Amino acid sequence: MRFRRRPACCRSRVGQELVSCPGPAHGLAVAGTALALSLMLLMLGCGQPEPAAGTAGPPAEAAAPTPFDHSLFDTILLAHVENGLVDYEALKGQHSKQLEQYLRSLADAKGFAGRDEELAFWLNAYNAFVIKGVLEHYPGLESVMEVKGFFDDRRWRAARKLHSLNEIENEIIRPKFKDPRIHFILACAAQSCPPLQSRAMNPASLQSQLESAARNAINSTKYVRVDPKAKVLRLTRVMSWYRKDFEENAGSLQAYVLKSIEDPAQSQLQRADYTVQFMDYDWALNDASTR
Repeated sequence: MRFRRRPACCRSRVGQELVSCPGPAHGLAVAGTALALSLMLLMLGCGQPEPAAGTAGPPAEAAAPTPFDHSLFDTILLAHVENGLVDYEALKGQHSKQLEQYLRSLADAKGFAGRDEELAFWLNAYNAFVIKGVLEHYPGLESVMEVKGFFDDRRWRAARKLHSLNEIENEIIRPKFKDPRIHFILACAAQSCPPLQSRAMNPASLQSQLESAARNAINSTKYVRVDPKAKVLRLTRVMSWYRKDFEENAGSLQAYVLKSIEDPAQSQLQRADYTVQFMDYDWALNDASTR
């Protein structure tokens, strides 16, 4: 005679009592409760699900660009520029390697932290490329106009692209920043060009550097002359070449000059409209050794 096997008893201790194994109906209830708890935990987001294979997780925040370091160029300018003139002979002998190192850093630049940092970068790049362009033909160079294509054909690498000097000025700096004060910073290595600054442009102080350069130039008779008797305002030819920039900023060349010029010239200009004339331009090299 065969006997049906009773299910083994499952015992668990609750307090001090032994609880016998539940029957089939009770087992179904427990299983249902466990399933409900599992679904509840999933709905509450207990642990984020892993991204599916082949899909990217949430995008990481892009790191802020590292501020560009112009200290090498600042050292070079401090050592070899005075009153807008450059000691090219000493620079070539003492700091040519540092200049090359700075130019390499310009070539690899990528990304800028803000508007002033980008403008400072391009102003410094332009002036550094002009200096290097002069040194490539120095000694023996009397004017950059002797070098064919100095401003248009010679290409310089900056921010991972090739540019001519005129492209940097007319396709990047002027249209993007629309600030006529840049014309008193960009130095074309000529005697009549606004003077090369003896410090590199610094993003933290760029606005004060631009304002100081513009004010100093406008209050120098080398660049601005007021003739109250003839009612003639004589200006650097730079303000003729880029007249549009100054007029868009102030309405007229006279109005732009009035923003920065000091007395007695300011009072004289305020009394009447002046005829504007432009001075001759001296392209002789801004070489300290010839002065």
